[in-house]
Amino acid sequence: MLATGVAIGLFSGFFGVGGGVIGVPLLVGLVGLTQHRAHGTSLATIAVTATASAVVYALRGDVDWLLAAKVAAGSVIGVALGARLMARVPAKDLRQAFAVFMLAIGVWMVVK
Repeated sequence: MLATGVAIGLFSGFFGVGGGVIGVPLLVGLVGLTQHRAHGTSLATIAVTATASAVVYALRGDVDWLLAAKVAAGSVIGVALGARLMARVPAKDLRQAFAVFMLAIGVWMVVK
């Protein structure tokens, strides 16, 4: 578990992504968690890992605090709605939606 956490933290800090992008696939594929449990576990760890990473970025002056506050306000609402919705989605559908989401973001980043 420690090695999985190190990998999640390393990629999250390096790429500036939420731990879920790295954590969910590792927790499902390597650790053997169900899709729903992996999502929940990942979300529970993100608060700690994001704080640690944000401190490092903030010390370098690489945080736009006003923008972060605005995005955080909307994110709190969105994550509560998303978590409630996720509980109603079958694991297979959730896994496929997650994969499509990651693929779409990857394509968008390459094209942009």
